[in-house]
Amino acid sequence: MTLNRTHIASAAVALALVACSSPKPGTPEFVQKKEEEQQKAVVKTVEQSLSVTPDWYKKNPVDPNALYAKATEASTNRQMAVDRAMHLARKELAQQLGARVSATIRDFATDSDKSNDDFQTQIKAVGESVALDVNLAGYVRENDEVVAEGGKYRAFVMLRYPIGEINKVIASQVKKNAALEKKVEASEAWKQLEKEIEAAKKK
Repeated sequence: MTLNRTHIASAAVALALVACSSPKPGTPEFVQKKEEEQQKAVVKTVEQSLSVTPDWYKKNPVDPNALYAKATEASTNRQMAVDRAMHLARKELAQQLGARVSATIRDFATDSDKSNDDFQTQIKAVGESVALDVNLAGYVRENDEVVAEGGKYRAFVMLRYPIGEINKVIASQVKKNAALEKKVEASEAWKQLEKEIEAAKKK
């Protein structure tokens, strides 16, 4: 009986010490402790993500004949994780494509056109239009993988957009704008691009 009372007394003292050492809600110490706990949780999540990240996702492909985009998303629903990752990857790919289209059209133009404000505005509008189109056609799902992560599914995807498809987008965007087409159609680079598109159709 004495032993039980001793144990109870010891437990009571331990609980009292814990209570005294815990900062009271609303105090600066309490806020600081919560922030530290949140930081630890973030670090733990990052470490978990790194431990399950596929090797292919860690690499950045270097390919002059294509654009690449990667994305990862987590969800308690497996398909939702995949769909979200695909959406992010398509969005990234569209932004890259928009920048590539603008830069290429600019290269087709003459020096005088390049310094023309109206021409620059047209090119910018074309690039932005392409960048907003996340439902791209012609991309290839180069890699994808779904892994378990802390009670959720994490999807990793990599998309590839071949240079031939990029050329088609450039040509279609230019031909939508008569003024833009007139400025670039005489350039050798534009003629070469059209030849490449026609050659690709015959393959």
